Amino acid sequence: MSEANSTSGSTKRLDMTTTSCLCGAISYEINGKITQPRYCHCSHCRKFSGSAYAAWGVVEVDSFRWISGAELVSRFDAGNGYRTFCSQCGSPVRYEPHATNKILGIPLGALHDAPPPTMHLWTRSKLPWIEINDDLAQYETYPHP
Repeated sequence: MSEANSTSGSTKRLDMTTTSCLCGAISYEINGKITQPRYCHCSHCRKFSGSAYAAWGVVEVDSFRWISGAELVSRFDAGNGYRTFCSQCGSPVRYEPHATNKILGIPLGALHDAPPPTMHLWTRSKLPWIEINDDLAQYETYPHP
């Protein structure tokens, strides 16, 4: 069964999400659960998103599939992983950590049906004018199990 959202340009089918970058040149699908949704306040995420913090989720590599435009993806090595983005419009596409080849970071803002963040990471790096007023868990760095 499929449910299409004609105003957003994305399609949601059970646990499958299909979406694209801002210009539509790159599209991809996630066929699986998005886990660990979070707001990240690190300087890399702030600079990559151009915002005070970025909302990210985690997916298994095997659940991610390019639909179109994979050849238009540019990669920047940020030290701990590759930040990938559309070479035409600059939209962030995914984060590929160097530490593992099993998971990817997905920008939740690119999705039209994403789980709400459950935590704030790297709060020690947040901008001084940001006040966190919700009840979500807060971690000064990355919470290691």
